[in-house]
Amino acid sequence: MANALLRVVAAEGLEAASIPRIARELGASTGLVQAYFRTKDELLLFAARHLGDLLRARVAAAVEGGGGVKDRLLRGMSVIAGADDEYPAEGRVWLAFLARATVHPALREEHLAGEREIRERCRLAFQAARETGEAPPGIDPEAEARALAAFAEGLALQRVLEPDTLSGEEVRARLRRYLDRVFAGYGGAGGTA
Repeated sequence: MANALLRVVAAEGLEAASIPRIARELGASTGLVQAYFRTKDELLLFAARHLGDLLRARVAAAVEGGGGVKDRLLRGMSVIAGADDEYPAEGRVWLAFLARATVHPALREEHLAGEREIRERCRLAFQAARETGEAPPGIDPEAEARALAAFAEGLALQRVLEPDTLSGEEVRARLRRYLDRVFAGYGGAGGTA
């Protein structure tokens, strides 16, 4: 059901994601969908969690490839920033959920939990880089994590709104330049991913 909702939102927008519309997308009855979800809000929250799970799995696969901290950050944050051209609709769905989260407390908390997770993983990565000498000893892992997460989210937003002017490769290049500045002179500059 979550994938059906994501397809509808990607194609028609969040306002189209009613229980009857999702039932039609599934080729099922409205009653069947209502057996699992009493309200549209319950269905939206379920789909938002599903989208988060899909994103987490792709980030985990991206950072498995090894390399230094900078390289793993680049690959993981490229997923967050929407650099992967295989998932163009995902950014539109993310943005629709983000807009709805401003007035929907449960969706807002789901979004914020994801944001906290991204920042914490980045913080741990910057901390590890500092401890291993890959990053400057004076780096503030918390501040850098917040800045990198905000930068990646800004790129994701640009990618959704201006897909013809910001390619996936350009997203990766911008993230690489950003990380090169953070890691400059400490084993991370000039790394590849």
